Amino acid sequence: MDAVTVDRIVVVGGGIGGLSLALALQRRDIAVTVYERASELREIGAGIVMQPNGRNGLIDLGVNDAVAAVSSCPAAVHACDYATGEVIAGLPNAWLEENFGLPLLAVHRGDLHSVLLAAVRDNDPAAVHAAHEFVALDQDADGVTVRFANGATDTAPLVIGADGNGSAVRSFVFGGPPARFNGQVAFRAVLPGEAAPAITRERELAMHRGPGRYLLYYSLRGGELMNLIGCGHTDTWEEEGWSIPATAQQFLDAYADFAPHLLDLIRAVPDDALFKWGLYDREPLDVWTSGRVAILGDAAHPMTPFLGQGASMAVEDAVVLARSLEASSTVEEALEIYQNVRCERGNNVALWSVEEGRALQDPDLPTQGTFRPELLNYNPASVPLR
Repeated sequence: MDAVTVDRIVVVGGGIGGLSLALALQRRDIAVTVYERASELREIGAGIVMQPNGRNGLIDLGVNDAVAAVSSCPAAVHACDYATGEVIAGLPNAWLEENFGLPLLAVHRGDLHSVLLAAVRDNDPAAVHAAHEFVALDQDADGVTVRFANGATDTAPLVIGADGNGSAVRSFVFGGPPARFNGQVAFRAVLPGEAAPAITRERELAMHRGPGRYLLYYSLRGGELMNLIGCGHTDTWEEEGWSIPATAQQFLDAYADFAPHLLDLIRAVPDDALFKWGLYDREPLDVWTSGRVAILGDAAHPMTPFLGQGASMAVEDAVVLARSLEASSTVEEALEIYQNVRCERGNNVALWSVEEGRALQDPDLPTQGTFRPELLNYNPASVPLR
């Protein structure tokens, strides 16, 4: 069947999901324009993990090798006692490759974003526009007109909202309550690898489950950097965002009963490199499309970080949506396919992540596991569309 005939698709949001979709469309000869509200095209944040399922999507996008070149590929994933630091169990990364085709990668979010942005711009230097904050849209049977806070407008046959957890497109089109604080705050930092204690550099990636909290670290850029995150329950409402300044003493006080080398790792964080991150949830949506508008990534299924699947799910969505357009003769048919293929999986993984978060912060609860087959045995480039 011939692909949808459209002159261009508009994507609202220039993060990982939006750029992944733009690249997936370009590789299928579908023109795309991306609008990002930030004044500068860059991805803030820290480290993320790309699981085998997400890497399958990166292969379809043609950037898997480029991402691997700026990532760390740890030898194993270690589960450690929070109080002593001793290794309880270790899962070789080679086991993931043997069972799911690819090992996991640890990559700085900014590095992944840069690879995607460069690939999109190589295809079309004028594809991405910063400083365009979405405010409204109007649609009819023929197209959608998007309006931005700077007064600009654009009209296209199809508009995709890829504007994250607090998605303005989702709120405008689907309504519902805003994102809500879920009672958890994460401390996060990226520090020079050479400043980290030797034992953390040797282990490369380790999870420590404690009562009401966990602490995770992993290397980035082949050991040049170390990513650190500690997440736990709190009764204090935190402002939503990645960059709420924090102090090492706050972090140390919250994790004082953790192993000495983990406290040394916290002390090694530079003064201006430690932040708090309030975690926010939104209820899953049963429908991700409305007329000629659809949403993907965190806009459709906000992901808590507990399964390390946020970026991978956005890439999965992007590849499946682009394939749906390629395999359909109308926009309506393509969006129906996308909805049918992705909605249940995206919502399920979001719920699994919440469940995993509870288990990670209660050593008496068994975790279902980050590496369960139903998560990793998925290839968005080959999953049946019908």
